[in-house]
Amino acid sequence: MRPADIWSKLRMSLVPVLVLLTTACTPLRRTVPPTELPRRVVLALDGLDYRDLMAARARGRFAAFKEPARLVSTFPSISDIAWHAVFGVYPPAGYQRVFFSTRHNAVLGDALSAIRPIEYEERMDYAFDTKFHHLGAYLISWPVARREVDDDVKYILSTRGRQTAYLYNVGPDALQHTRGNVAQYLDHLDGRLTALQQEYQRRTGKTLEIVLLSDHGHNRAWEAAFIPIVEELAAQGFIASPAIASPNHVAFSVDGVTTGFGVFSHPDSVERVAQLLASVKGVDIVTSRRADSLYVVQRAGVDSLGADRTALAHVLWHRRGNVERYRYAPLRGDPLALASRVARMQRDGAMDAQGFASAEAWTRYTADAEYPIAVVRIVHGHRDATRNPAPILVSLSDGFRVGLGMVSVANRMRPLGGTHGALSATNAVGVAMSNVTALHDDLAMRVRAQLGGFDDLRAPRIEEPSLHVVSADMLRDDRLHRREWTETRVAQDTGAIVVLSLPTASVAWAGANAQVRFEVRLKDQAQGGGTMVANTVVPLDADGRNIAGNQWGWPARQVGLNGLVPGAQYGVRVRLERIRRDAQGMVIDRAQTVLNATMAAARDGILWSY
Repeated sequence: MRPADIWSKLRMSLVPVLVLLTTACTPLRRTVPPTELPRRVVLALDGLDYRDLMAARARGRFAAFKEPARLVSTFPSISDIAWHAVFGVYPPAGYQRVFFSTRHNAVLGDALSAIRPIEYEERMDYAFDTKFHHLGAYLISWPVARREVDDDVKYILSTRGRQTAYLYNVGPDALQHTRGNVAQYLDHLDGRLTALQQEYQRRTGKTLEIVLLSDHGHNRAWEAAFIPIVEELAAQGFIASPAIASPNHVAFSVDGVTTGFGVFSHPDSVERVAQLLASVKGVDIVTSRRADSLYVVQRAGVDSLGADRTALAHVLWHRRGNVERYRYAPLRGDPLALASRVARMQRDGAMDAQGFASAEAWTRYTADAEYPIAVVRIVHGHRDATRNPAPILVSLSDGFRVGLGMVSVANRMRPLGGTHGALSATNAVGVAMSNVTALHDDLAMRVRAQLGGFDDLRAPRIEEPSLHVVSADMLRDDRLHRREWTETRVAQDTGAIVVLSLPTASVAWAGANAQVRFEVRLKDQAQGGGTMVANTVVPLDADGRNIAGNQWGWPARQVGLNGLVPGAQYGVRVRLERIRRDAQGMVIDRAQTVLNATMAAARDGILWSY
């Protein structure tokens, strides 16, 4: 089917607010040098369940590949945090793109946030325009999924000068969410990859390495019931709020239909909220952070007489040097159903005398468990999955789901299929498979070590100006950002860093002699768009520029984006000014506004982006 035919059908099924979807299937192509074809392709297939791939193998599909391995997702088992973990990209701001910010004490994001690309997508060689495309895939899932695969093959054969080509497809996830025919999809994928390999060998005389990865599974629970989670908490006196202003306020990190999500509450209420959530019908597991090294796991239950029999355990974590170790300590019952596996680990000497074991050991012994590698995933979900980790994480039973936010509305525009997010194997187990490398079961956070580390991911492409305020740690300590910001002055800073990203056209317009003006206005009733509180100029010079020459960084204090009123809204205008010299000295030759943004000051008075 031609793209015009696909989108003609799509427009017939959309409400007017989604007319923007007409651009949904425009691929994000990148120019590469005309040298040789890639030697390896990594296909990131969103939501492809391990069980579906094994069923395809039983039908004789993917016979050219080595034995598939389980790729166990993050917790929650959802795409944004999982793909960042798989590719070793710096953790995203939230579990999803509408998220609760602890710096701001507020839910950040709006209806358009789900449309904007996120870093793992920006680092792909080939992807579609993310959420526009995602929304379209929910409505016409098979034509979109098929076209993704066909375009993958075309793109690979037209790519030059890349050792590895990274491609991201949302198709299988959309099929799972919308009751699509995943077997048909996998048959088509196998056929197209077979044809790709034949053509590659004809052109090069070599074998193309093809790696298939997926970020999570799908629970196949088509008829799952929605849990009125907000109403359940309200009945116990807790109010869903965009900010935590009192002990009875809670905030959610949910945008879509899912079985796993984060909950934020007042520190004094975490234990009580976790207990209440564990008692809600349809909730399977609730975990909470008691300390950086101690996490509580609850699984509610009652006996035949109605008495509380909630299973309870601790998960403990510590780091010695670069080695992280984990312990599962049941207090009452066995909420993660790990007793027999722990006993085997002890017999085999995989645990130390205190009951701690490495992530590698937990993977080896529990990758095929009911809650696969749960001990490691719980700690990661509360500590490292996002820059705003939640104190409470909720995992639902397969017969239930929650739905909040704009993406939830879009998901319900046709009958829902299964979903994902929970801690359980039915939600969390994706696939890792190669036709060259034999892979073993692994975690999303660790699998890249089996595949060379993915160190050749692209730098994020920049198609329009943007401004972000980030931690200096992100540029200094993250493996990819450190590579891209080598020896710049901002990498040595310790505070908030303002990063200005400019597309090629803006960089060319600025030329060799330019400066940047930051105008910061408090959004109040004053005329002219607000009261000016800062007007600073900094040079657009090499000292603060990244290696690619399209991003610049300055300490927030240098450009007036700190020391502001917490919670207040500010308008930030960024202007490029070209400089020339005349008899009077340096003068502004020409200027252009490249960005107008509204930003909120966090609790420390800095305009943090997360």
